[in-house]
Amino acid sequence: MLQKQTKKSKEGEPLFNGSFKDNNETDDKRKKNKLIMNVSDTKYDVVKFVGKKLFKWVLQYEPDGVNWDMFWTDAAVQPETLGKMQPHQKINHFPGMYSLARKNHLGRNLMKMRKQFPNDYKFFPQTWLLPAEYGDFKNQFVKGKVRTFIVKPEASCQGKGIFLTRNINGINPTDHYVAQRYMHRPFLIDGLKFDLRVYVLLAGTDPMRIYVYQDGLVRFATEPYVTPTSNNLEDVCMHLTNYAINKENPNFVYNNDATKMDIGHKRSIKSVFGKLQEEGHNIKKLWQDMYNLFIKTFCTVQPILSHHYKSCQPDNYANNMCFEILGFDIFINDKLKPFLLEVNHTPSFTTDTPLDSFIKKNLIRDTLKLINVSLRAKEEIIASRKEQLQQRVLTGKKQKLTQEQKQILIQQCSEQRDKYENINLGEYVKIFPLEDAHEYNKFIQFASLLQDNWTGANIKRNQKKEQSETPVIQVSKPPDNPIKKINTPQILPKINKKQSKLHKLTDSDRNTESKSKTQSSSRKSTKEQTRKVSYPQLPKQHQSMKNLQLQQQQQLIPTQQEQQKLCLQPKLFELDMASPKKDHFLKIKYYINSN
Repeated sequence: MLQKQTKKSKEGEPLFNGSFKDNNETDDKRKKNKLIMNVSDTKYDVVKFVGKKLFKWVLQYEPDGVNWDMFWTDAAVQPETLGKMQPHQKINHFPGMYSLARKNHLGRNLMKMRKQFPNDYKFFPQTWLLPAEYGDFKNQFVKGKVRTFIVKPEASCQGKGIFLTRNINGINPTDHYVAQRYMHRPFLIDGLKFDLRVYVLLAGTDPMRIYVYQDGLVRFATEPYVTPTSNNLEDVCMHLTNYAINKENPNFVYNNDATKMDIGHKRSIKSVFGKLQEEGHNIKKLWQDMYNLFIKTFCTVQPILSHHYKSCQPDNYANNMCFEILGFDIFINDKLKPFLLEVNHTPSFTTDTPLDSFIKKNLIRDTLKLINVSLRAKEEIIASRKEQLQQRVLTGKKQKLTQEQKQILIQQCSEQRDKYENINLGEYVKIFPLEDAHEYNKFIQFASLLQDNWTGANIKRNQKKEQSETPVIQVSKPPDNPIKKINTPQILPKINKKQSKLHKLTDSDRNTESKSKTQSSSRKSTKEQTRKVSYPQLPKQHQSMKNLQLQQQQQLIPTQQEQQKLCLQPKLFELDMASPKKDHFLKIKYYINSN
């Protein structure tokens, strides 16, 4: 079967021998009506070969070029880059993928999910982040129990800096490491420990679109496996399966024939799984267990990736401007159960063997075909954008879609993608979304809650909710309860005297006054009588009383800043009860308004 595929590949497309040199054609006529692939930030010849020889694209080497259709980079993509992209352009990374690709972020996110779903997130070894969790990690070293741990630098790759330990004293408490329980009882082939490099394609974030490539790499250790002891912990070629480490061992056997992929210390997944299936192992269940592992891992970071993407491209309803090939490193135990070791967001596309050349060339080819990088798709997107711009010019404003209209548009774009992708899968298998995908919603919802707690989004939402539910208190209205006159300022008795005199003017016996008043008070009463004779009509008396009240109120009207403060804080009266001066100031104002 493998030989037939190889012959078919030779007949239908150019053969990739592991290296490629571009002539960099400059004829504008040849570039017309061709897609442009920017390869200024990639070192891999296989990427350039697939773009130039298989898809007939023009390769662009200018880092500042903007007229490209496909940008392939070996580095992480910043949100600013995605925000500047046009709808027809595509790039091979998602912003925010560090939450999955860095060992410390992956360990933190998975451990949080395990605390909430202990039975669903048992597919990775127990993890500690040092130095933050150094105390808990130190408690694992119990007298009488020998435990082995594998310690990795939090941001390294290719096995750099990894070591095994059984002694906490060998770890500096201030160094940044990711420590994990060493996975005992591995499944062995030819007496050797191995791991799988499975290629998983993420082609959308909301909803997630996940595809798994059906071929990959099986990487073997170069020394026969022996259970860890204090004497063999430093034998990295026995316990570690990293290709970069084991290829330096003199025992390493290279694969030199693409038609024989079951030979050497690096083999294809198809050849290894085929042999295991012949021996009676349930390979179908192994794939299903890995599919479940992949989906749950992505559920852990879906809210983070979706937030980054929508922040950069809020109007991209097709959800198709980014894609990413991730390398999942999988450990298989003696019961053929998979465990996640780590995730690589920039898996190596080095092609130093015929095996690597064959698998990685087909992987990149099927990926670029699946994400639909084509002239037809580009022209449809540009035509749709022109139509929107014309409508905006005619109406003078941008068309705003309702939430229902957006959902309808998203559904239509999703159906179009499904229709295209289902007939262009190549060696990929679609694992998400599926009909039973709803069972993973609880994981995404909890991950979203964790994200809100980390960013503080839930606090802001609760504050807005409380403000909308809190009734607005009008400060100008008098309080229902009578205000006690305790420790009032000196101005309050004067106001009470004037108010009492004004009330006496309206009584029938307003002409009689107390003879026990002092001479100064009698003069004031005489003036009041004179005012009564001058203005005998009742309406004018009320008018004079209002004028006097206005004059008194003007002396006590708060400044504009004080009024703004009263409006901004609905509970100001309650908060200022501890301040006598402010309290009495408000009481005076309320008392005057009530009269």
